[in-house]
Amino acid sequence: MEVEAKELENRLAVLTATVEDEWLGPFLRTASRRLAGRVEIPGFRKGKAPHRVVVQRMGREALVREVIDDVGRAAYEQAVEESGLEPIRLEDLEIADWDPLTLRMTVSLKPVVELGDYRNEHVKLEEVNVEEEEVEAVLRDIQERFAEMVSVDRPAALGDFALLDVEGTLRDRVVLKLEEEEYELRTEGEFLGSEFGKELAGTSAGEDRTFSVTFPDDYEDEDLSGQEVAFRVHVRSLQEKHLPKVDDELAKMVGGFGSLEELRLKIREDLQRQREVEQKDELAESVLDSLSEEANVDLPPLFVDSELETMVGALVRDLQEKGFTLEGYLNTTGRTMEALLDEFRPTAEKSVKKSVILSKLVEEEDLDVDDAEIEGDVDRITRAYGQDTQALRDALLGSEQVREDVRNRLYGRKMVERLAELSTGPDEKGMDEASVEADDNERSGEVEEKQASSEEVATD
Repeated sequence: MEVEAKELENRLAVLTATVEDEWLGPFLRTASRRLAGRVEIPGFRKGKAPHRVVVQRMGREALVREVIDDVGRAAYEQAVEESGLEPIRLEDLEIADWDPLTLRMTVSLKPVVELGDYRNEHVKLEEVNVEEEEVEAVLRDIQERFAEMVSVDRPAALGDFALLDVEGTLRDRVVLKLEEEEYELRTEGEFLGSEFGKELAGTSAGEDRTFSVTFPDDYEDEDLSGQEVAFRVHVRSLQEKHLPKVDDELAKMVGGFGSLEELRLKIREDLQRQREVEQKDELAESVLDSLSEEANVDLPPLFVDSELETMVGALVRDLQEKGFTLEGYLNTTGRTMEALLDEFRPTAEKSVKKSVILSKLVEEEDLDVDDAEIEGDVDRITRAYGQDTQALRDALLGSEQVREDVRNRLYGRKMVERLAELSTGPDEKGMDEASVEADDNERSGEVEEKQASSEEVATD
């Protein structure tokens, strides 16, 4: 096989492979056996016509087309080996000529990344402190999680939880109808604002209450914004929330903790870890943004195209959750698919550039992330102080996309740690050692003076 390689722009290359009949022979024989078993050839039973006859009857081109996938795969592997290139994907394969058979293969090559002097990036990890108020806030959340709802036999008060049937009318037209709606009586909130809760205060379970509420001018439903709506509300039941005490029993309820002090310590450790992770993630983004401005990156179109597919997929899922379709979204916003991709492209290009820069840093600094570290970070994400999160953990670890995202974040943190080490240069270390030595000498001198004074007192 004769192979010619030509590199193009944007890390693309064309491999042209001219195939000899001797190399192609085994593939043509495989094709003739397949075709002989499917096609009626006069004078022969199906599958019994010899290779020569099938070639005469069907033509050489038909045989090649029958096995073009196998031919292309084998030719691609050999052409890559002979060319010395390192393609990452075959983009296109076409038959350039039939005699001799010539295949033209367009391939994407590995990105080329020139980082520049990245080791001069100054990175400093600040000490992270967790305030007592933060620990208390988490304890309050845990209290809420283990709160008990208790039915009450008294008029409703702010803070109670009611089960309601609601009917709202505007000029004798029903504009809102809800059954068994759960509602917390409060002075602020999304459901009809504060007035609704105030009007229900003092109503007992089983009673009806009628009143009017004026919807705010910026209400999402334009037909109701600024309108006064008459409500008839039936209170089915009332409950109040009982919070558990913050004590050793609560720690045991959370699970795995023998005392409140153990729970507090775990909360503080988790908060500390979370702050450290957030700091490293922010620094990683900052460093990659900085390096993106300096680095020279040459990559094939498939990287950006793949990121665009991911972005469009995320948009589709978000629209589906809201009950919309991509087609409907494009019609509503007056966009075409091409315009949407053009809008996404700068973000996709920036994201891909940062991704390949991170990969190059990982390679240069010989960083590594193993499966145990990925699982450990997923545990950190899903852990909720003893709650059973196994199902969520398994779901996250079962997603290749999630695992890859977690792996890249871990690489980013390790990159930050490495650059932070490099930022503490020999001069700074030397100054630190000199300072320590000076402090030691000073303390040593003070001790000697005290000893001398003691000896003088003893002598006197």
